Amino acid sequence: MNKEFLAIEFKRTQDTRSNYVERATAVAQAEYSSLLEGLRAVGQVKGWQTQQIVFVGGTCGSVHVESFNKNMTALGVLDSKGNLIRQKLVRRLLEEQDKVLRSYFAQKGGTRGQRGEGTHGQGREHVKLDMYV
Repeated sequence: MNKEFLAIEFKRTQDTRSNYVERATAVAQAEYSSLLEGLRAVGQVKGWQTQQIVFVGGTCGSVHVESFNKNMTALGVLDSKGNLIRQKLVRRLLEEQDKVLRSYFAQKGGTRGQRGEGTHGQGREHVKLDMYV
């Protein structure tokens, strides 16, 4: 029986530089190094293998194909499914970035939905509490 503990981390970072994946991965590894060392020490006694998997998504929708495929392989996902999952991840990253930008501009421009204005449900998206963009 193969006992494996996978610590999965998702980092979202600026993707304007070519080494954004390496930098975000290094941050994730540093954040959890002591925890993973402890899990490895205890786990080895009981026959467990411990591995950290870091997914990195860029704020502009970037997903590094090679590192993503490597992570999918480590999770046991079939190659035929990996591209579809990556496409959905990119779409979700872009949707979230759109939400952040629309919220920023709505707050900056003073077009925040207020109670009693009748702005609810008129093509605006509910962000939180009384905030609509």
